[in-house]
Amino acid sequence: MMRNPLAALALAATAAAQSFSYPDFSSTAQLSLLGNAAPSGGALRLTASSSNQTGWAWRQAAVPVMHGFDTTFTFRITPPTVGTKAEGMAFVVHGDPNGAAATGGTVWGMGYGNGANGAVGLRNSLAVELDTYQDGFLGDTSANELTIHTRGAQGNHENEQWSIARNTPATVLSNGLVHTLRVRYVPGTIEVFVDGAATPAISRAYDLTAGGLYASGGAAPGLGLASGLAWVGFCATTGAGTLTELVEILSWDFTSTPLTHPCYAGSFGEDVLRVEGSTGGPLREVHLSTWQPFSIDVASPSGFGPGAPYVLFLSLLPQPGALGTQLGFGETCFPVLPTGATELVLADGFGLFPALLPAPPAPYSFALPAGLVTFPLQMTLQAVTIASLSPLLIGVSNAVDVDFQPAPAPSILSVSPLSAAAGQPITVHGSSFVPGHVLLVNGAPVTATSASATDIVFAYPAGLACGSTVAVVNPDGLGASSALNPTPTVTGTLLGSGSAAGNQIFLVQGTGFAAGTTATIGGAAATTLSVSATVLSLRTPPGTPGQQPVVITTPGGCQATTTYTYL
Repeated sequence: MMRNPLAALALAATAAAQSFSYPDFSSTAQLSLLGNAAPSGGALRLTASSSNQTGWAWRQAAVPVMHGFDTTFTFRITPPTVGTKAEGMAFVVHGDPNGAAATGGTVWGMGYGNGANGAVGLRNSLAVELDTYQDGFLGDTSANELTIHTRGAQGNHENEQWSIARNTPATVLSNGLVHTLRVRYVPGTIEVFVDGAATPAISRAYDLTAGGLYASGGAAPGLGLASGLAWVGFCATTGAGTLTELVEILSWDFTSTPLTHPCYAGSFGEDVLRVEGSTGGPLREVHLSTWQPFSIDVASPSGFGPGAPYVLFLSLLPQPGALGTQLGFGETCFPVLPTGATELVLADGFGLFPALLPAPPAPYSFALPAGLVTFPLQMTLQAVTIASLSPLLIGVSNAVDVDFQPAPAPSILSVSPLSAAAGQPITVHGSSFVPGHVLLVNGAPVTATSASATDIVFAYPAGLACGSTVAVVNPDGLGASSALNPTPTVTGTLLGSGSAAGNQIFLVQGTGFAAGTTATIGGAAATTLSVSATVLSLRTPPGTPGQQPVVITTPGGCQATTTYTYL
């Protein structure tokens, strides 16, 4: 996170938790039940005591996990009256692209891993597994094994090589009695408690973002949860034949720390403040490059309508809960009454404070020029405005953290097509194109028709000289260039002779070819069958026996020559 450690501690200390609770499962509201999972007599049954069962139960909405969570559930695993108990269950935190519809491996895959069906495994996941069957080929250490598995952003796997920690509890947890597991994650540490014990059965240094170490000592990656949110829930499996067990979840409580302090939400129930068109997503963070131009948009609250006055504040140090943040009509993320030493008033439509910018009524967009922020900078923006006129209510907008960091130098990976008819679209593909960049063709500015961080599209200029260049220069002056309308070259030919009657295939290898490239053989037009940047496929016209000149012309009017021999 971008906030400094002291601010982060204040945030964690004052943040209200996000919670849900199932005292039992007489209602499975807001749960996605997949496979064999189903409510049963007030319990959530993941697998019945039958062969080849797989059940999944996920909370339908993703919840914050990055800043910590604490979950406790009671469960009962009942062995079969005839046969052998297998395979086990897991509590899982995941950011799999399939969300609440995610499924994983069957049988020994425990529902989250690879398993007998060769599943990909739940991606971006961490599984707290209770294994009730010892599979030697997976490196299991017992048939009563607690183990925590992850492969970071890759599909998870049940093999113990992917365990960050494991333990065999003294009590057999699959004995048909009710047991309790508590999983507590504080950023940097994950703990698992069994049956209410004060001492964790597993305590392991691991961070959902930064990762940690496997039990074997190798590096274990973080989960890659860009949003800080994940789906949580349970999965379980049985095996083939008499390898079965009944797995039931009897109750479940979950509490997590929000990704941001409540002050970041504001008091309107809607977002009215954006930076460069964004509210910063769940983390309320917008990342910009130094030197780039950007916008700050202030909208009118829907209860007021157009024309709302506002005060727009900037802070270099967010301090949720500090003196001057509790305003009676809302809470700001930094002191504003009075403002602190690290706060500025950017704009004031009420005329109460000296301000740096004029404040036309909302909705209004402040367009800030390139070069305004030239060094790494972190700041937080928030506004105070009128929620409604009748009754007259004042409120606090959402807050947005903005992080300016230097961008890498741009790079151009491809220009396509390399030449074209005037006005045709040309795409420059690359990386690190910063808003406010300048597009140059032979040193002269060209207007782009569309642009992103990886692609810039512009119209091919008329009369472009052979051997031209296109360049992208970011606002900080760093740039990259590439060839445009190059003079083609011929590096070789295939099937370079054929019947004077024509209708033969002729292949020309080289560089600088583009769609629309044409060729003549002995002055007669050949038929172009296909064109790539390096291969031109032609069908020959009728010709005079002997060696004939071949002239290749790109759409930009640049030429290369070779020969073809008529027999």
